[in-house]
Amino acid sequence: MKRAFTLTVAFVLSCGVVVGAAVAYDLLPAPGGDLAPTPEDRTYPVRFVDFVDERTLPLAPTFSEGSELRAAASGTVTSSACVPGHALVSGKAAFAVDGNPVVALSTDVPFYRDLRWGDTGPDVDSLRRALAVLGYSVDASGGFSRDVFEALSAIQDSDGLAFDDGGFHLTDFLWVPAGAAAVAICEAKVGQRYMPESTFATTSSILTALSLVSDEAEQVVPGDRRLQVFGVDAVMPESGVLSDPEALARIAAAPEGKGELRGNGDEEAAPISGTSQLVTPLRVAPVPAASVFDVRGSQGCVASESESYPVTVVGAKLGMSQVTFDGDSPSKILLRPDAETCRAP
Repeated sequence: MKRAFTLTVAFVLSCGVVVGAAVAYDLLPAPGGDLAPTPEDRTYPVRFVDFVDERTLPLAPTFSEGSELRAAASGTVTSSACVPGHALVSGKAAFAVDGNPVVALSTDVPFYRDLRWGDTGPDVDSLRRALAVLGYSVDASGGFSRDVFEALSAIQDSDGLAFDDGGFHLTDFLWVPAGAAAVAICEAKVGQRYMPESTFATTSSILTALSLVSDEAEQVVPGDRRLQVFGVDAVMPESGVLSDPEALARIAAAPEGKGELRGNGDEEAAPISGTSQLVTPLRVAPVPAASVFDVRGSQGCVASESESYPVTVVGAKLGMSQVTFDGDSPSKILLRPDAETCRAP
């Protein structure tokens, strides 16, 4: 009985302490000085940082159809350097007919005639560029002159071509389109009769472009972008289409892309992905997303204590909107602005 009475008294006393503390707290004065709310609690500082819009992009490959390689030579095929999966080497014999080598020559303009001293035209300029790539001292443009004659004479001597007069003869060469891919099919076999302009080999399709998928193109920040695909670095122009033949050739040849890059020029290829960021960073101000109002697409507004400012939202991360100001910018903005609009309807 005594123990029960003691517990009851203790319970009553504890309740009195709690109630008394609550009453005492309500009677305390409101905090002042440093504990009082300040205007800064309602504002956020505007500080600018570099923004590169780093993101992974879906890219749609475009392939050209394979090329049929044809030569003007005729006779029995006595040797061939054609191997499926391997590219023909410009400046080297692709095959031989009746024991006479036919040299592969990669140019951007197809050959359609024999060339001799004094000839001019796009095909002569194209021949000059091809010879220069092979290491001969030849200017990139001009007529058929001594420098071209000497380069062709050197090729005729070293490869043992049918002609040794320093001229360009269609029967001595196999035109290979510039940037042609590896051979897919070798048509002319050793021992077979080869007829002029029949197909010697067919090349594989060539990667001719990587384009930003249209839905993603609407979301990226405009500007040239550093792109990395299968470990290969390139620069994608603001248009969103990478068409640089050299960069595309390196991407197509990357070991990481084997099995992922497929196309034959007739059907749409499956998209691939690449990482990217802006070449030239934007100066943006990260602000709390709740401080941006009157948002219409990528356009919106923020407000200071005295006025509103139009902004463009270029990105978002962890609850912060990355904005650029269309004009002047304030030093601070309201975290929860009361304004509804700052743009004309």
